Amino acid sequence: MADPLRERTRQLLIDYLLFCAREPGTRELPPSSSEAAVLRSVAAQTLQLHQPFFSSFRGYQGNSLELLSQMADVVLSDQQSLNWGRVVVLVAFAGMLLDQSPCKNTKGRNRLHVLRDCLYMVDLLCTRLTGRHRAWLEAQDDWDGFCRFFRRPFPLSFWRRLLLQMFLSCFFAIGILYLWKRL
Repeated sequence: MADPLRERTRQLLIDYLLFCAREPGTRELPPSSSEAAVLRSVAAQTLQLHQPFFSSFRGYQGNSLELLSQMADVVLSDQQSLNWGRVVVLVAFAGMLLDQSPCKNTKGRNRLHVLRDCLYMVDLLCTRLTGRHRAWLEAQDDWDGFCRFFRRPFPLSFWRRLLLQMFLSCFFAIGILYLWKRL
């Protein structure tokens, strides 16, 4: 029997990650759903806002799936503080790892390798979000709640607090990744 939440999550992740993995100069396909349009917009804002953090991983030469798994462990580690901002940071991070922008480190990447990584990342994120964090996702009214959350305006203090939390989470993740690479 099909799982509608899992399928919807999978389609959303496929839309966004394929959007990020497209080759430079390739025509941008329109979003496949309203939540895909919102995700693209919010992820672009997140990537721009935290550009120094994300750019440090652009053109990553190691195992990007393992890196994403470790980032997911850090960002999604605490069920109590899980929020849409953390979900967006994680998905934007996955998209950035697949980004095919001209960069000296990505010139040799094979298109099939990128698409394979894309599908593995979709599976990893979909499993995490609809498995371990399914109750939270359902409590937030799944992706309809995501769209409502990012479409209604919040006070500036809310955004400052959310951005600070996301920045601290990312900083913590960098620290863990740095220590992991040193060992």
